[in-house]
Amino acid sequence: MGIREIPTSYEYTCDACAFKHIQENAHGHYGDSRPPHWTRLKIARTAYDYQGNAVADSSFEKLLCPKCSEVVFKAANEAIGAQGA
Repeated sequence: MGIREIPTSYEYTCDACAFKHIQENAHGHYGDSRPPHWTRLKIARTAYDYQGNAVADSSFEKLLCPKCSEVVFKAANEAIGAQGA
């Protein structure tokens, strides 16, 4: 009988393009549970009913690979810049 230890690993998947990053021989997750050069996009907002009452949390959070991070970062800067801010 043989016993083989299989080191812990974690697989991270981009929420935009499904690109995968595997962290092998891991002793725990990366900080903020995101690989180096990846982005965690968080938008916090509240959902309101037609009378203006807060009724739910409509926030979302996405994990983005470096390629998708750049696309989102550029789009956000262009959108905000277009508002004249």
